[in-house]
Amino acid sequence: MSNFSIKTPSDADILEKLLEKMVEQIKTCSKAVAVFLFGSYAKDTEKPLSDVDIAVILKSPDPEAEAEIGSLYSRKIDVVLFHRLPLHIQFEVLKDGREIFSRDDEYLFKIKMDVLRNYLETSWMYQRIASGVLR
Repeated sequence: MSNFSIKTPSDADILEKLLEKMVEQIKTCSKAVAVFLFGSYAKDTEKPLSDVDIAVILKSPDPEAEAEIGSLYSRKIDVVLFHRLPLHIQFEVLKDGREIFSRDDEYLFKIKMDVLRNYLETSWMYQRIASGVLR
């Protein structure tokens, strides 16, 4: 029996490296302003089969930038374009998500304020829909 052991990386270590690599790829897109981790991993409620959800905020999105970000693929990491998300999900991303990367804090602040204002203006509608569905 040998007196050394081979340490295999844990699933968490592998996932963290994969996420780091994905964020580095996103950073190469000049229109990528910020990246947020959201969903179960951001809330520390992940399960063994959970995927990692990240939202990418683009400045002045165009089809080329959308295609560049959309082409990033991983079985364990779901990359979404923030501006394509429904307003209530955008709000959840900003409220409960974790900022992983930001290139332009001033622009990101503007996005946060716009989402908050729009959400507060329409939150009554979401509450009304939810109460009707839950009856």
